[in-house]
Amino acid sequence: MNRLFVYGTLRPNEENAHILEAIGGTFKKGFIYGTHYTSGFGPGKEYPGVVLSGTGKIPGYIFYSDQLANSWTALDEFEGEGYYRVSVEVQLEDGTTTTAYIYTTDAP
Repeated sequence: MNRLFVYGTLRPNEENAHILEAIGGTFKKGFIYGTHYTSGFGPGKEYPGVVLSGTGKIPGYIFYSDQLANSWTALDEFEGEGYYRVSVEVQLEDGTTTTAYIYTTDAP
């Protein structure tokens, strides 16, 4: 799959945006449904997480890149323990839907 939905520090203009920028691709705004936690995850528990249960509307971006196929292992390692790459349905601003991978978490 050549799509990744991002909702946290990998979004454009966020602290880890450079990781996806180095891969090269484009971003489109969209949203998913679930429960968004602004922190509580990662090594210092300072990073956000999404649980794909719940009905909250979670804004973010789909990152499109033909280079993702060569980058999944590195992205999995970057996300680290506690984050899981799964497929999710994403609603785009134009009303269409598509599937993308997302790094999700278990509820804290």
